[in-house]
This record gives sequence, structure tokens and C-alpha cells, in this order.
Amino acid sequence: MQRLRLTHTLVPAVLVAFVVAFLACSAPPRDERAALAGGASAAPEANRIAQDVRWLADDAREGRRAGTDGEREAARFLAQRLEALGLAPAGTEGYLQPFEVQLPTRDGGTSRVEVRSGDQRIDGEKPELVPLFCSAGAEVEGPLVFAGYGITDADLGRDDYAGLSVSEAVVLIVRGTPPDALLAQSAPPKGEAAVNPHGAAPSSGAGQPKSASWGGAGAVFYKVMEAKRRGARAVIVAQHPGKEEPMLTFEQGGAAEARIPALHISAALAEQLLPGYAERVQQLDAGGAPAALGAPRVAKVKADVVREKGTARNVLGLIPGAHSARTLVVGAHFDHLGRGGSGSLAPNEQGQIHNGADDNASGTAAVLEIARCLAAGPKPACDVLVALWSGEELGLLGSEHWARNPTVPLERVCANMNLDMVGRADDGKLNVLGAGSAKEFSTWLLNAGPRAGLKLEVSLSGQGVGGSDHQTFLKREIPALHFFSGLHADYHRPSDDYERFEASGASNVATLVLDLASSMASAGKLVYVPPAKEAAGATPGGFKTRFGSIPDYVFEGPGMRLDGTSPGGPAEKAGLLKGDVLVAVGDQKIEGLGDFMFMLNTHKPGDVLIVKFLREGAEETCQVTLESSQVE
Repeated sequence: MQRLRLTHTLVPAVLVAFVVAFLACSAPPRDERAALAGGASAAPEANRIAQDVRWLADDAREGRRAGTDGEREAARFLAQRLEALGLAPAGTEGYLQPFEVQLPTRDGGTSRVEVRSGDQRIDGEKPELVPLFCSAGAEVEGPLVFAGYGITDADLGRDDYAGLSVSEAVVLIVRGTPPDALLAQSAPPKGEAAVNPHGAAPSSGAGQPKSASWGGAGAVFYKVMEAKRRGARAVIVAQHPGKEEPMLTFEQGGAAEARIPALHISAALAEQLLPGYAERVQQLDAGGAPAALGAPRVAKVKADVVREKGTARNVLGLIPGAHSARTLVVGAHFDHLGRGGSGSLAPNEQGQIHNGADDNASGTAAVLEIARCLAAGPKPACDVLVALWSGEELGLLGSEHWARNPTVPLERVCANMNLDMVGRADDGKLNVLGAGSAKEFSTWLLNAGPRAGLKLEVSLSGQGVGGSDHQTFLKREIPALHFFSGLHADYHRPSDDYERFEASGASNVATLVLDLASSMASAGKLVYVPPAKEAAGATPGGFKTRFGSIPDYVFEGPGMRLDGTSPGGPAEKAGLLKGDVLVAVGDQKIEGLGDFMFMLNTHKPGDVLIVKFLREGAEETCQVTLESSQVE
């Protein structure tokens, strides 16, 4: 599951009576459920679902990250399963529909820096050096220029580039920000207190956030882009000699691209490359100007950063119905996080396989079992497209690719049912979202829930109903239901393994979907109902998310203009800069600050959101991975 809203507004008042009725119902016997399972002659079998989950969530699949060998192997397996079940191929290449995705950015391991001054040459490499997450993979050479903290901001009363020419240069910059005492007296306060919902930098004492007074001026990406804007060929960000901070680590899968080489080095290496570095920083922190560099120095920088693209694949099969004028799409995403990286909630376990047994081998296996039952007959009233999406964890890429390049006419799609995380339902509880997108859904759910032995918690609203692949259909005004059995401590962590999967509950979910599929297929045209927008407040025990932006509160819109980004935060890592105007985050249009706060309260850490923004009048996009507000 890429992102969803679990705890608030799940049971609107209009459905309270329904839920009470569900709680009072007892599950019918298995043979009765078989007779009620959408008219299919076969009934879902828990052991079949369990076998598929075990295969998909095996370490051999390496977490099924979109575009990787493990995902390709999983796609091939799923295509073979659909073929064996008798489904007709519905992709662009048989059962497959390939599309391109960005592979995780990785450190190639041979980054280095060399500085020459006269006959002297100083070399630096690991462990005193690491490429930055935003670096391009390239090797360049140019004169070494020291630019202090690399901050230029008229509001802050500071210009570290004054009098410097950095065109075609390699720019050396100090990590972090100067002492707050050096702020101009007229400089307005930047940032917010620790309660800032936009995720300004975490608190460092006295109730004020770290570097709050400097806003986003300490952000690494800001520093690199400021140097690039002035013509720098490469940037070296050095540790502050007087601060005991751990070295930055290269973030696998970092999304931001400065498109020039950028390295992070230790203070000790900076002293070797630029003798007197520590003294120069002390002079800066005392409010003075750093001493001249003396003899010219030439730097050669190699950043070994590998950015590649790969091929992901949707897997699509068609069950012909009695009438082909309408198509019901039943789907689930089969990709997961691979070995962590972007989206993982286990920062100390990067590199470990995230198998995603619940997220979303469970939904994939349940859809395979639904396909088996439907294919066994009798023939459904309309066509049923079985869609196993990839790229969901990267921002719904697979379902969006299909919707823009549909393999069945999009105008024929009457509804979508999406299964994402249905592997923890042995307690009989299941959340159903998007129930207000067609007027028939509430009644069908009222009747089908008890028949499947499930107690349903239902949300009518299309606002905040999550960001799994059903959202691709809702945004196109196609009715859609989303099924999930709830969040848990294993979500987006390596511990989401097969041993914790609950097959019996997943089988009940498959029974429910078969029942609803029968109703949808027989109903004729379903009219999309735009759900009412609900107020989104933080919920007790819910996730608190961090976007890492500093808003410009003076900006009147439309959109939300950034006054900076928090150092090391999601916005910076995605490549957002001061002055960018956010116009959409995920499926939420951003007209002002209220829309942005609403978006934060309906998502959770690990969600990957497509962000649209304006930069110097031109619209651009990037991907932001939300973090916990407690992440330092």
C-alpha cells in the first residue's frame, strides 16, 4: 500500500446503524458462503491464497521493487497464472504492459576528489567522502573556490557569494548555517515552532526548531543549487570543524537531481584540501570574512552516482462476460519496496529485503483466487479485467500508465475494486473506502459483509481515502471501492513476512469481492457520485507526517509558495526549492495553506506522492516520500 487513510472518518453517522448490524451478524458456514460468492461455482480457498503469498513474499523475489529482476520474475509468474486460469491476455505484450520507471539511485563506490596546488596534490576518497543524494554521476575539474556557508538571501541579510566568481569552479561550502547571532536585525523570523505541520526541521532546544531562524538556508540541496545557479561545475559540502555531527550517508533512491557532481566530505579532509579551513570557518562564525585562499588550487571531482531506468510491468487478463459493453476492473498492486530506500519505515534496516507479504502479496494472491473463481463460471454479466499493477509504491505509476494507455476502452469501465493489504483480517474486520462513489455501494456492502463473515468499517468519502490504485479510477470519476485490513507495526518494514500473513481472513475478503462483483456486473451503468469533502483533523494515535517545507505565509495564492525546505527533509530530497509554488500534492489540489494541511493529515509516513509545482512560471513534477515528524 502506497498511502491510505485509516483511522479518521471511517464510519460516518449515516452508516453507524449498518456497522452495528454487521457486528451483530454471525458468519455463515463455508458452504453457504460458496453459494453466495458472486454466483461463482468455485469458492475461494485460503490455502491457495497462502501458497501464492508465500511465493511472492519469498526472499528470492527481493522485495519486488518495480523495474528490478524480482519484480520481473513476479510479473512472469502472475502472467503464467492468469494464462493457466484461462484468462485472455489483456496487455500490450500478451498479459504484460511494460512501462518505464526510475531505478533506485545508487552509489557506485568510486567517488573521489583531488586538489592540486603547484607541485602538491591531495587526494580524498572513502570513508572521508561520500556523494550527495542529489549528485549527478560525472567527473569535472575547475578552480577551487571557498564560498562560506553558500547562503545568499536578501531577507536574511547575507550573501556568501559577494565578490566571488564561481563560474566553471568547484565550490567548497560549509555544512549547516552560521550562528543565529549573525542574522541581520531586520531579518524576519523563518520557519515555525515544532508544531509546524509542514515539517520544518526538528526541535533542537528552547522550543525552537533547528536552524529555524535561517529557514531552509541550511538545506543541502539549496546550497548545491545556489552554487549551480552561479555557474559552478561541482559542489563540495564539508562538515563544520567545530560540530560533532555524523557524516551524511548516501541515500539510495534519492529523487532530487542537481545535475552536477556534489560530494560531502569530512572536516579533516576539507583541512587537507584547503589548509586553514577550520580557521576560515571560525572567522565566518565570528562575523568576519574568511582569509584569501592564497595560491590557486585546482580541484578534480568524481561523483560515482548511478541513475538508471528500468522496465516495470502491469499484468492484465480478461474474463469475457455475457455482455462486453461494460468492464469491471478488479485489481491489486504486486510491487513492493525491494531492499528499502524510499518509502521504508525502517531507516536502520536499509539493504534488507522488504518482502511485503501483506503489502501487497496479500491483495495480489486474493485477486488471483477471485480470478480463479470467476473463470470457473458461470460467466459474469459483464467483462472483468483482472489487473495486477506494478509501480504503485513509486506513486501509482502502473495504474496511471494503464489509465492513460488503456488496454480496454476506458469509457466501458463501470467500476473498480482494489485490494491492498488484506492479509490481517482473521479478526473479521475489514475497512472499505470509497463507498460513496456510487449510490448502490452502501446497500451492497450492508448485505455482502455478513455473508462473507466480515465486519465492515465503511468510509463514504473520496477525500483522504488513500492513494492506492483505486484513486486512479476515482480521479477519472469511475466508482471505486478500496479494501484493506488495517495498518500494523510491520508496514513498510522487513518484518512484513509470510509468517504473519492471515490466510483465512484474506479468503473472506475474496468472498466479499466476488459477491460485490456479481452485483456490479449485473447492475448496468453505475453513476459516479462526487463525495463530499470532509474536514481532516489529526487522529489520536495516527501517523504524523513530515513534508519538510517552510511555507511563505505572505503568499496569497493560488498554490502554496515555499520559503525554503528543511535540511535533509523530504521536500529537499525531492528537489524542491525556495520560491517553488505547490499546486498539487498527490490527488489534492493545493490552492492554499489549508489544502496542504488537509493533505498532510490524510497521509502517513512512507507515502510517495507526485507533486506538481511551478518554478519560474513553468510547471514541473517530482516525487516526495513523506517521513515521520519524529524523523531527525
